[in-house]
Amino acid sequence: MKSKIKQITERNLDFINPLAIEAQSEGYGFVQRTIDEWNSGINTFSKRGEILFGIFILNSCMGIGGLNVDPYIDDPSIGRIRHLYISRSYRRKGLATQLLNKIILLASKHFNLLRLYTENPSASLFYESIGFTEYRAEKVTHILRDF
Repeated sequence: MKSKIKQITERNLDFINPLAIEAQSEGYGFVQRTIDEWNSGINTFSKRGEILFGIFILNSCMGIGGLNVDPYIDDPSIGRIRHLYISRSYRRKGLATQLLNKIILLASKHFNLLRLYTENPSASLFYESIGFTEYRAEKVTHILRDF
């Protein structure tokens, strides 16, 4: 299974619509929120160091993950992992790891610390396997230092 990570822009944003529908059926609204916030201009992943990636197999987007300046703290040296989602049929095949490693590599050029928030126990275990540590604060469940 050969995958390719590409930046999501306004030109290929529609490729994540099927993911939004699938995520919604699982009770996750954040993929649709990613689309809505992009279209409204709230978050277009366009500040210094920000990006939204898709992971593609053939011409289908099987997952997304983004990096923002953390909007919940007034410190531009702190990044935030945003909206990581992998299609149900492609989970546990290494795509999330590939995507997150790409995001962390980019983050290392712009940020000193990464933060994220998840309520999903499986996602928590995944992030911890990558090196994030549990950290409980408002809008934060995990952090990554020294990356």
